[in-house]
Amino acid sequence: MMSMIPEMPEKKKILFVNYSLHSGGIEKSLVTLLNLFDYDRYDVDLQLFVNEGLFLNRVPKQVNLLPPIFPPEYKLNIRKAFPKLLQKGHPLLAVCRMLVTIVSLRGTMGERLANMWNIERRFARTNRKEYDAAVAFMEGQPIYYVVSKVKSRTKIGFIHGDYKAMGLSKIYDYDFIRRLDALCTVSESCKTALDETFPEFRNKFHVIYNIISAKFMRSMAEEPVDFDSSYHGTRILSIARLSHQKGLDIAIPAIAALKKKGFDFKWYIIGIGPEEAALKEMIERLEIQDTVVFLGERPNPYPFLKSCDIYLQPSRFEGKSIAVDEAMVMCRPILLTNFSTAADQIDSGRNGLIVPMTSEGVEKGLEDLLLHEERRAAFIAELEKSDYTNEEEINKLYALMEDKK
Repeated sequence: MMSMIPEMPEKKKILFVNYSLHSGGIEKSLVTLLNLFDYDRYDVDLQLFVNEGLFLNRVPKQVNLLPPIFPPEYKLNIRKAFPKLLQKGHPLLAVCRMLVTIVSLRGTMGERLANMWNIERRFARTNRKEYDAAVAFMEGQPIYYVVSKVKSRTKIGFIHGDYKAMGLSKIYDYDFIRRLDALCTVSESCKTALDETFPEFRNKFHVIYNIISAKFMRSMAEEPVDFDSSYHGTRILSIARLSHQKGLDIAIPAIAALKKKGFDFKWYIIGIGPEEAALKEMIERLEIQDTVVFLGERPNPYPFLKSCDIYLQPSRFEGKSIAVDEAMVMCRPILLTNFSTAADQIDSGRNGLIVPMTSEGVEKGLEDLLLHEERRAAFIAELEKSDYTNEEEINKLYALMEDKK
């Protein structure tokens, strides 16, 4: 008599969509998620607008990386992109790229994203495969693409920031959110912003925290790096895209003021971005070139986090900052500006410090931490009491993907 072997259930087909895999917090969060995913249950495709970025080589081998929506030349500066796209035989995309550049010059973030998508949607090809769930892992184009260009039983979006603070377009986004089955965000404050902006869709909004693996981070922190080993003063570190959102320009006058007061420290910045030239010009004008060190992109920032004396995040707005989460895991004294979600992460005065979002606020907060080593030690001791690992957050996403309609 033949034994009956139970058939394995067919794997569900999942699509993740993001713009790229550059070295930002959203991209890091996506790669972490993909490395924890259950590939016994799911077949996963990854669709990027451009297949580039520091984290591209950290995508697990089980993930099927699809051809990019746009060729690599598309992301170049318009002066290079236009002739390169023509040379590669993409005249329509060259025109698209030029029009996108023009419409992105003015307006709020939401207006720019809407105007860009109104052009790009005419050139972005439809994904012909049918999925059980499609996950747009970022606001803007990834959500617009999943809603407009993907066939899927369930469609899930992510917004990684405070919807109101980000300046997104409620009018434009309304129909896209209406057509999503779920919209996830990364903190209770961010969910509140969505609830207040779109009260009619409150039942679609869910909090899924950025996934943190303390064990993985601490093992990565053991990798040897030369963190300015010849310097023996206080090391302040920021991990941030060089953009207006991250508020590095707020901190620069504070750094200059503290140097004039005679404090012995250096400020190290890991990250790249569009404001790099403007920030460096500001630093030169204030004559603090020897104090501020740009470290560029780093695939593994954890050895730097482990070795810094103070972690500084002077942002104008954040969702739930992954860099701050990581600084907490590494138990570093943390100083934040009072962006809308800062108190979701730090209990000011107990395990870190939150200061006004001004140069004077940053200056006073840093001076306090530079002067009082015992206060920094107290913050470290408080952070060491907690385990920030939360890999079980992935189960919330599984539940949304499995939700039967």
